[in-house]
Amino acid sequence: MNAEKFVYENIEVPDDKLVQAIYSGMGKAQKIRRRRYVTRSLTAAAAAFVLLLCSANIPAVYAHASGIPVLGEFVRALHIGSGGEQTLHEDIQTEISDQELVIRFISQGRASDTVVPYEAQPYSAPSRLVLTLQSLTEEEYEKLEDEIRTMKGVEDVYRILAAENDEISFVMVLDRLYDYEVIEQIFPGMLSIRLFQDAYYTAEERAPEQKVYYLRTEGMEQDEAYKALLTKYQAESPAQVKTQGGSFILTIGEFTSEEEAENRLVELQKTYGGAEEFRVSSGMAKEVPEE
Repeated sequence: MNAEKFVYENIEVPDDKLVQAIYSGMGKAQKIRRRRYVTRSLTAAAAAFVLLLCSANIPAVYAHASGIPVLGEFVRALHIGSGGEQTLHEDIQTEISDQELVIRFISQGRASDTVVPYEAQPYSAPSRLVLTLQSLTEEEYEKLEDEIRTMKGVEDVYRILAAENDEISFVMVLDRLYDYEVIEQIFPGMLSIRLFQDAYYTAEERAPEQKVYYLRTEGMEQDEAYKALLTKYQAESPAQVKTQGGSFILTIGEFTSEEEAENRLVELQKTYGGAEEFRVSSGMAKEVPEE
């Protein structure tokens, strides 16, 4: 984490029943370390801590929660989902520290109090994060992409077609075994994308070595035919993937077996009277699809 955000090293967490109940419920009732820098009232700090844990929807977040600062009015950490609100800004300010990218939205020479609406969606084959941000200009996105490319754990970054005209959507292809957290803060507004090597995999989760099945189209250019196909299957929430050859495919679903994928294809064919554009394919976590 960069020094500006995390200048404090130890925040005193209130030793009250609420926080203790959280630790107890998580099965992690461990001794709370004392910290020396307090940025706001203990009650507000406790509320932010509760919101962080309640907003998180991946086990990895709990492992990193103790290292996430409470600087602003509140903090959210998520793996899948959305946040932010309409934010007027004139520019963006980016800071990068190894595996973390911080984005601030600048208005009248200072960071705004909120961040723009955003959405985060992960996929497994290949391992990647799809981010959608509202209200960014082309110049701001180019600045953002240049910073992301320097991050440890990022294999590739590329633009995809956004659902709305005022949105910019892009894909971060992650290195094998890397996971991420998206952290939102307000007052002041800050959006952080933090990557980390995640060795936490259980029997219920998809390990990187496991083959993932999905439905896919042939490789296409991002032309009018591609846009029409994206619109046609919009209800299926198709993902957009760049192939090894540089073309783009649409994919639907991620399944643990070929049978599941075949059954989904049959459903798709019934719904769309054929769905001849799609076929069953598969890949590993780091495997970029062929043309």
